[in-house]
Amino acid sequence: MPETEDFLMYIDFETPMYVIGHYYLTGSVAFLLNLIVIYLIIYHGLKLDTYKFYLLAFQTSCIISDLNISLFMQPIGLFPLPSGYSCGLGRSIFRLTTHIHSTITTLLMSAQIEVLTICFLRKHKAIMNLSSIRKSSDIKYFCIYFMCISFSCLLALSIFVSSESKEDQMRYVDQFYPSLSQKFRALDEFQFYMHNNRMMVFYILVFGGTTKTAIVVSSLVLRMLKALHQVKSQLSPGTLSRHRIALRCLVLQFMTTPIAFVPPCMLAVVVWFPTQYSQVMSWFALMCMTTHSIVNSTVVILTYPEFRKAVMFWKSISGPKR
Repeated sequence: MPETEDFLMYIDFETPMYVIGHYYLTGSVAFLLNLIVIYLIIYHGLKLDTYKFYLLAFQTSCIISDLNISLFMQPIGLFPLPSGYSCGLGRSIFRLTTHIHSTITTLLMSAQIEVLTICFLRKHKAIMNLSSIRKSSDIKYFCIYFMCISFSCLLALSIFVSSESKEDQMRYVDQFYPSLSQKFRALDEFQFYMHNNRMMVFYILVFGGTTKTAIVVSSLVLRMLKALHQVKSQLSPGTLSRHRIALRCLVLQFMTTPIAFVPPCMLAVVVWFPTQYSQVMSWFALMCMTTHSIVNSTVVILTYPEFRKAVMFWKSISGPKR
Protein backbone atom coordinates (compact mmCIF):
# COMPACT_ATOMS: atom_id res chain seq x y z
CA MET A 1 0.00 0.00 0.00
CA PRO A 2 2.44 2.67 -1.17
CA GLU A 3 -0.21 5.38 -1.04
CA THR A 4 -0.34 4.88 2.75
CA GLU A 5 3.27 6.07 3.17
CA ASP A 6 2.23 9.73 3.07
CA PHE A 7 0.09 9.30 6.17
CA LEU A 8 2.43 7.26 8.40
CA MET A 9 3.52 10.39 10.29
CA TYR A 10 -0.04 10.82 11.56
CA ILE A 11 -0.18 7.42 13.29
CA ASP A 12 -0.11 7.87 17.07
CA PHE A 13 1.16 4.88 19.05
CA GLU A 14 0.15 6.41 22.39
CA THR A 15 -3.02 5.01 23.99
CA PRO A 16 -5.84 7.62 23.71
CA MET A 17 -7.24 7.73 27.24
CA TYR A 18 -10.50 9.34 26.12
CA VAL A 19 -11.22 6.22 24.05
CA ILE A 20 -10.52 4.00 27.08
CA GLY A 21 -12.76 6.22 29.20
CA HIS A 22 -15.50 5.90 26.58
CA TYR A 23 -15.20 2.11 26.67
CA TYR A 24 -15.67 2.06 30.43
CA LEU A 25 -18.57 4.54 30.32
CA THR A 26 -20.57 2.96 27.51
CA GLY A 27 -19.74 -0.54 28.75
CA SER A 28 -21.11 0.29 32.22
CA VAL A 29 -24.29 1.91 30.87
CA ALA A 30 -24.86 -0.95 28.40
CA PHE A 31 -24.29 -3.54 31.13
CA LEU A 32 -26.84 -1.84 33.41
CA LEU A 33 -29.46 -1.44 30.66
CA ASN A 34 -29.01 -5.06 29.54
CA LEU A 35 -29.52 -6.25 33.11
CA ILE A 36 -32.72 -4.17 33.31
CA VAL A 37 -33.99 -5.66 30.04
CA ILE A 38 -33.14 -9.19 31.19
CA TYR A 39 -35.02 -8.55 34.44
CA LEU A 40 -38.02 -7.20 32.51
CA ILE A 41 -38.05 -10.20 30.18
CA ILE A 42 -37.95 -12.68 33.06
CA TYR A 43 -40.42 -11.01 35.44
CA HIS A 44 -42.60 -8.85 33.16
CA GLY A 45 -42.59 -10.85 29.93
CA LEU A 46 -45.44 -13.24 30.71
CA LYS A 47 -47.26 -12.33 27.50
CA LEU A 48 -44.23 -13.35 25.45
CA ASP A 49 -44.71 -17.05 26.30
CA THR A 50 -41.76 -19.23 25.23
CA TYR A 51 -40.59 -16.52 22.80
CA LYS A 52 -39.12 -14.68 25.78
CA PHE A 53 -36.36 -17.29 26.02
CA TYR A 54 -35.23 -16.38 22.50
CA LEU A 55 -35.33 -12.69 23.35
CA LEU A 56 -33.44 -13.49 26.54
CA ALA A 57 -30.78 -15.31 24.52
CA PHE A 58 -30.31 -12.24 22.34
CA GLN A 59 -29.93 -9.89 25.31
CA THR A 60 -27.45 -12.32 26.86
CA SER A 61 -25.42 -12.28 23.63
CA CYS A 62 -25.48 -8.47 23.77
CA ILE A 63 -24.20 -8.30 27.33
CA ILE A 64 -21.39 -10.79 26.65
CA SER A 65 -20.36 -8.95 23.49
CA ASP A 66 -20.37 -5.59 25.31
CA LEU A 67 -18.24 -6.88 28.18
CA ASN A 68 -15.80 -8.38 25.71
CA ILE A 69 -15.12 -5.25 23.67
CA SER A 70 -15.47 -2.55 26.36
CA LEU A 71 -13.78 -4.31 29.26
CA PHE A 72 -11.70 -7.28 28.11
CA MET A 73 -10.48 -6.13 24.68
CA GLN A 74 -10.56 -2.30 24.44
CA PRO A 75 -9.16 -2.17 20.88
CA ILE A 76 -6.96 0.68 19.71
CA GLY A 77 -6.41 0.96 15.96
CA LEU A 78 -3.20 2.01 14.20
CA PHE A 79 -4.92 2.95 10.95
CA PRO A 80 -4.57 3.46 8.02
CA LEU A 81 -2.40 0.38 8.54
CA PRO A 82 -4.56 -2.72 9.13
CA SER A 83 -3.15 -3.08 12.61
CA GLY A 84 -3.81 -2.35 16.25
CA TYR A 85 -3.50 -3.54 19.80
CA SER A 86 -5.71 -4.21 22.80
CA CYS A 87 -5.28 -2.89 26.32
CA GLY A 88 -8.21 -4.31 28.26
CA LEU A 89 -8.32 -6.84 31.07
CA GLY A 90 -8.00 -9.70 28.60
CA ARG A 91 -4.50 -8.45 27.75
CA SER A 92 -3.33 -7.16 31.13
CA ILE A 93 -4.59 -10.12 33.20
CA PHE A 94 -5.07 -13.09 30.87
CA ARG A 95 -2.34 -12.11 28.36
CA LEU A 96 -4.59 -12.76 25.38
CA THR A 97 -3.23 -11.57 22.06
CA THR A 98 -5.00 -8.97 19.93
CA HIS A 99 -5.59 -11.63 17.29
CA ILE A 100 -7.34 -13.91 19.79
CA HIS A 101 -9.40 -10.92 20.92
CA SER A 102 -10.32 -10.16 17.31
CA THR A 103 -11.40 -13.76 16.78
CA ILE A 104 -13.54 -13.75 19.93
CA THR A 105 -15.08 -10.39 18.99
CA THR A 106 -15.90 -11.65 15.49
CA LEU A 107 -17.53 -14.76 16.96
CA LEU A 108 -19.60 -12.80 19.50
CA MET A 109 -20.74 -10.09 17.10
CA SER A 110 -21.68 -12.60 14.43
CA ALA A 111 -23.46 -14.77 17.00
CA GLN A 112 -25.37 -11.70 18.15
CA ILE A 113 -26.85 -11.05 14.71
CA GLU A 114 -27.48 -14.76 14.15
CA VAL A 115 -29.37 -15.04 17.45
CA LEU A 116 -31.49 -12.07 16.38
CA THR A 117 -32.14 -13.88 13.09
CA ILE A 118 -33.22 -16.92 15.12
CA CYS A 119 -35.65 -14.66 17.01
CA PHE A 120 -37.16 -13.68 13.66
CA LEU A 121 -37.39 -17.37 12.68
CA ARG A 122 -39.06 -18.27 15.98
CA LYS A 123 -41.65 -15.51 15.58
CA HIS A 124 -42.13 -16.54 11.94
CA LYS A 125 -42.88 -20.11 13.06
CA ALA A 126 -45.46 -18.91 15.60
CA ILE A 127 -47.25 -16.63 13.11
CA MET A 128 -47.19 -19.20 10.30
CA ASN A 129 -48.79 -21.72 12.64
CA LEU A 130 -51.69 -19.30 13.13
CA SER A 131 -52.48 -19.36 9.43
CA SER A 132 -51.89 -23.06 8.80
CA ILE A 133 -53.75 -26.14 9.97
CA ARG A 134 -50.57 -28.18 9.77
CA LYS A 135 -47.94 -27.07 12.27
CA SER A 136 -44.43 -26.29 11.04
CA SER A 137 -41.79 -28.92 11.71
CA ASP A 138 -39.62 -28.16 14.75
CA ILE A 139 -36.77 -30.17 13.22
CA LYS A 140 -36.68 -27.90 10.17
CA TYR A 141 -36.36 -24.79 12.29
CA PHE A 142 -33.76 -26.31 14.61
CA CYS A 143 -31.68 -27.25 11.57
CA ILE A 144 -31.82 -23.62 10.43
CA TYR A 145 -30.87 -22.47 13.94
CA PHE A 146 -27.86 -24.79 13.82
CA MET A 147 -26.81 -23.42 10.44
CA CYS A 148 -26.99 -19.85 11.78
CA ILE A 149 -24.72 -20.60 14.71
CA SER A 150 -22.40 -22.66 12.49
CA PHE A 151 -21.92 -19.65 10.22
CA SER A 152 -20.71 -17.59 13.20
CA CYS A 153 -18.16 -20.29 14.01
CA LEU A 154 -17.05 -20.40 10.36
CA LEU A 155 -16.62 -16.62 10.26
CA ALA A 156 -14.54 -16.65 13.45
CA LEU A 157 -12.45 -19.53 12.10
CA SER A 158 -11.77 -17.62 8.88
CA ILE A 159 -10.25 -14.64 10.69
CA PHE A 160 -8.40 -16.93 13.11
CA VAL A 161 -6.50 -18.68 10.28
CA SER A 162 -5.87 -15.42 8.39
CA SER A 163 -3.11 -14.22 10.71
CA GLU A 164 0.58 -14.60 9.93
CA SER A 165 3.19 -15.36 12.59
CA LYS A 166 4.59 -12.49 14.66
CA GLU A 167 7.93 -12.89 12.91
CA ASP A 168 6.31 -12.54 9.48
CA GLN A 169 4.31 -9.53 10.65
CA MET A 170 7.42 -7.80 11.94
CA ARG A 171 9.36 -8.71 8.81
CA TYR A 172 6.57 -7.16 6.72
CA VAL A 173 6.70 -3.96 8.77
CA ASP A 174 10.50 -3.82 8.48
CA GLN A 175 10.27 -4.20 4.71
CA PHE A 176 7.42 -1.84 3.86
CA TYR A 177 7.26 0.56 6.84
CA PRO A 178 10.82 0.75 8.25
CA SER A 179 10.16 4.17 9.80
CA LEU A 180 7.65 2.54 12.16
CA SER A 181 9.62 -0.60 13.04
CA GLN A 182 10.89 0.67 16.38
CA LYS A 183 7.46 1.93 17.40
CA PHE A 184 5.89 -1.45 16.66
CA ARG A 185 8.64 -3.21 18.60
CA ALA A 186 8.04 -0.91 21.56
CA LEU A 187 4.45 -2.13 21.85
CA ASP A 188 3.71 -4.83 24.39
CA GLU A 189 1.78 -6.71 21.70
CA PHE A 190 0.09 -5.91 18.39
CA GLN A 191 -1.61 -7.46 15.38
CA PHE A 192 -0.91 -6.58 11.74
CA TYR A 193 -3.33 -8.16 9.25
CA MET A 194 -1.67 -8.63 5.87
CA HIS A 195 -3.62 -8.97 2.65
CA ASN A 196 -3.67 -12.67 1.76
CA ASN A 197 -6.09 -15.23 0.35
CA ARG A 198 -7.30 -16.23 3.81
CA MET A 199 -8.16 -12.61 4.58
CA MET A 200 -10.06 -12.41 1.32
CA VAL A 201 -12.13 -15.43 2.39
CA PHE A 202 -12.99 -13.57 5.59
CA TYR A 203 -14.10 -10.49 3.62
CA ILE A 204 -16.22 -12.65 1.32
CA LEU A 205 -17.88 -14.38 4.29
CA VAL A 206 -18.63 -11.04 5.93
CA PHE A 207 -20.18 -9.66 2.75
CA GLY A 208 -22.09 -12.90 2.10
CA GLY A 209 -23.31 -13.14 5.68
CA THR A 210 -24.52 -9.53 5.69
CA THR A 211 -26.37 -10.04 2.41
CA LYS A 212 -27.82 -13.34 3.62
CA THR A 213 -29.13 -11.82 6.84
CA ALA A 214 -30.69 -8.82 5.09
CA ILE A 215 -32.49 -11.07 2.56
CA VAL A 216 -33.66 -13.61 5.17
CA VAL A 217 -34.95 -11.01 7.62
CA SER A 218 -36.69 -8.98 4.90
CA SER A 219 -38.46 -12.05 3.48
CA LEU A 220 -39.47 -13.24 6.96
CA VAL A 221 -40.94 -9.84 7.84
CA LEU A 222 -42.94 -9.67 4.60
CA ARG A 223 -44.29 -13.19 5.11
CA MET A 224 -45.25 -12.48 8.72
CA LEU A 225 -47.03 -9.24 7.82
CA LYS A 226 -48.93 -11.03 5.06
CA ALA A 227 -49.89 -13.90 7.38
CA LEU A 228 -51.10 -11.56 10.13
CA HIS A 229 -53.23 -9.68 7.61
CA GLN A 230 -54.81 -12.95 6.44
CA VAL A 231 -55.74 -14.20 9.92
CA LYS A 232 -56.53 -10.94 11.71
CA SER A 233 -60.27 -11.65 11.56
CA GLN A 234 -59.71 -15.01 13.28
CA LEU A 235 -57.62 -13.66 16.16
CA SER A 236 -58.63 -11.77 19.25
CA PRO A 237 -57.46 -8.15 19.42
CA GLY A 238 -55.10 -9.04 22.25
CA THR A 239 -53.40 -11.90 20.36
CA LEU A 240 -53.08 -9.86 17.18
CA SER A 241 -51.65 -6.92 19.10
CA ARG A 242 -49.14 -9.16 20.90
CA HIS A 243 -47.74 -10.53 17.64
CA ARG A 244 -47.63 -7.11 15.99
CA ILE A 245 -45.79 -5.58 18.94
CA ALA A 246 -43.23 -8.41 19.00
CA LEU A 247 -42.69 -8.09 15.24
CA ARG A 248 -42.33 -4.31 15.44
CA CYS A 249 -39.79 -4.64 18.25
CA LEU A 250 -37.77 -7.19 16.25
CA VAL A 251 -37.72 -4.93 13.20
CA LEU A 252 -36.57 -1.96 15.29
CA GLN A 253 -33.89 -4.09 16.94
CA PHE A 254 -32.69 -5.18 13.54
CA MET A 255 -32.58 -1.54 12.43
CA THR A 256 -30.16 -0.78 15.29
CA THR A 257 -27.62 -3.40 14.12
CA PRO A 258 -25.88 -1.00 11.68
CA ILE A 259 -24.58 0.81 14.77
CA ALA A 260 -22.53 -2.30 15.50
CA PHE A 261 -21.68 -3.41 11.96
CA VAL A 262 -21.13 -0.21 9.97
CA PRO A 263 -18.10 0.85 12.11
CA PRO A 264 -16.09 -2.31 11.17
CA CYS A 265 -16.87 -1.54 7.52
CA MET A 266 -15.59 1.97 8.18
CA LEU A 267 -12.31 0.46 9.35
CA ALA A 268 -11.94 -1.22 5.97
CA VAL A 269 -12.68 2.08 4.22
CA VAL A 270 -9.95 3.98 6.09
CA VAL A 271 -7.46 1.25 5.11
CA TRP A 272 -8.43 1.29 1.43
CA PHE A 273 -8.70 5.10 1.24
CA PRO A 274 -6.17 6.43 3.75
CA THR A 275 -6.09 10.02 4.96
CA GLN A 276 -4.35 11.86 7.77
CA TYR A 277 -7.53 11.39 9.81
CA SER A 278 -7.77 7.61 9.33
CA GLN A 279 -6.68 6.73 12.85
CA VAL A 280 -8.99 9.20 14.59
CA MET A 281 -11.85 8.03 12.38
CA SER A 282 -11.11 4.44 13.38
CA TRP A 283 -11.18 5.38 17.07
CA PHE A 284 -14.57 7.09 16.71
CA ALA A 285 -15.88 4.12 14.71
CA LEU A 286 -14.93 1.75 17.53
CA MET A 287 -16.45 4.12 20.09
CA CYS A 288 -19.69 4.25 18.08
CA MET A 289 -19.80 0.45 17.89
CA THR A 290 -19.99 0.13 21.69
CA THR A 291 -23.20 2.22 21.83
CA HIS A 292 -25.27 -0.38 19.94
CA SER A 293 -26.43 -2.25 23.02
CA ILE A 294 -27.53 0.98 24.71
CA VAL A 295 -29.76 1.85 21.75
CA ASN A 296 -31.02 -1.72 21.43
CA SER A 297 -31.97 -1.96 25.12
CA THR A 298 -33.75 1.39 24.94
CA VAL A 299 -35.74 0.18 21.92
CA VAL A 300 -36.81 -3.00 23.75
CA ILE A 301 -37.92 -1.07 26.84
CA LEU A 302 -39.88 1.52 24.86
CA THR A 303 -41.47 -0.93 22.40
CA TYR A 304 -43.02 -3.51 24.72
CA PRO A 305 -45.92 -1.91 26.64
CA GLU A 306 -45.44 -4.15 29.72
CA PHE A 307 -41.78 -3.18 29.91
CA ARG A 308 -42.54 0.49 29.43
CA LYS A 309 -45.23 0.39 32.13
CA ALA A 310 -42.86 -1.32 34.57
CA VAL A 311 -40.16 1.31 34.03
CA MET A 312 -42.66 4.16 34.34
CA PHE A 313 -43.95 2.59 37.56
CA TRP A 314 -40.40 2.57 38.96
CA LYS A 315 -40.11 6.21 37.98
CA SER A 316 -43.39 7.14 39.65
CA ILE A 317 -42.63 5.42 42.98
CA SER A 318 -39.12 6.89 43.08
CA GLY A 319 -40.41 10.43 42.49
CA PRO A 320 -40.90 13.05 45.22
CA LYS A 321 -43.78 12.44 47.63
CA ARG A 322 -46.36 15.18 48.09
